[in-house]
Amino acid sequence: MRKLRKQQGITIVEFTLVASTLLLLVFAILEIGYFTFNLQALNDLTRRAARIATVCQVDDGEVIRSLAMSEYVPSGFTTANLAIDYLGADGKSVPNILADDAPIHYVKAEVVNYNYGFSGILNFLGDNGVISVPAFETVLVAESLGVGRTDPSTGDDVYIDCK
Repeated sequence: MRKLRKQQGITIVEFTLVASTLLLLVFAILEIGYFTFNLQALNDLTRRAARIATVCQVDDGEVIRSLAMSEYVPSGFTTANLAIDYLGADGKSVPNILADDAPIHYVKAEVVNYNYGFSGILNFLGDNGVISVPAFETVLVAESLGVGRTDPSTGDDVYIDCK
């Protein structure tokens, strides 16, 4: 009888240890899942921005970035974290994209200078829970770049407004 009385509280102690470990593991898995969702949202954001940039005028950079933003953008992500670049046939940046004879063959959208911040449970990762996100980028073949059909009466190109 004395032996049983000494072990009366051991069940609650064991349950507390096991339950707290399991809850910690479950919340860490949820946090990793949310992080993965945000990485996929960034990847989709570059795809969407590159697609919009292939059909909009090259001088509409800020408009293209704002059109690409969606409701699934991670917190802290702004249009300043999205770079759009126009590339030549060799894959190098075109120096003067506004020139009439600019040899633009590709459009590249890229996530730049964005850091993701983990919340409570995983804040030991990186620098106080803040880690640098890899540079997601999407490169697509340039299409109309905002130039529509030629106006038959003047012979000039008609520009499509992406605003």
